[in-house]
Amino acid sequence: MDRLLLDERIRADGSVARSWARCTGGKLELADDDGTHGALSIAALDRVMCRYGRPLADGVAPAGDVLELPDGRRLSRLRYHAAVDAIARDYLVWERAGEAPLAVLATHATAALRYLVGRLSDTGAVES
Repeated sequence: MDRLLLDERIRADGSVARSWARCTGGKLELADDDGTHGALSIAALDRVMCRYGRPLADGVAPAGDVLELPDGRRLSRLRYHAAVDAIARDYLVWERAGEAPLAVLATHATAALRYLVGRLSDTGAVES
């Protein structure tokens, strides 16, 4: 897959904004309908996913669209309806070779990644 839909959210005016990711030159490139655009290192993605991620519940397998990244890492989007939720939620799943997959609510992980892109662009450290 060339790019992965990370998150969809409803803006104040009722329109939908989407955030997308692709791997370009060994970096995670984020593009957002709101105009956020920039690249993060795969290490930054790893830090976000490890910080906020929790192991997938027993019996839940990563499924859905997948973005293949260097060194056997994968980022995928999973829609899952837990027994405690009224409706299904979207998760980002982070897979690294030899380690258990980690899942983060897509809205939370994407917000953290968008924040990092914004901070780095404020300092001139992100290529647009």
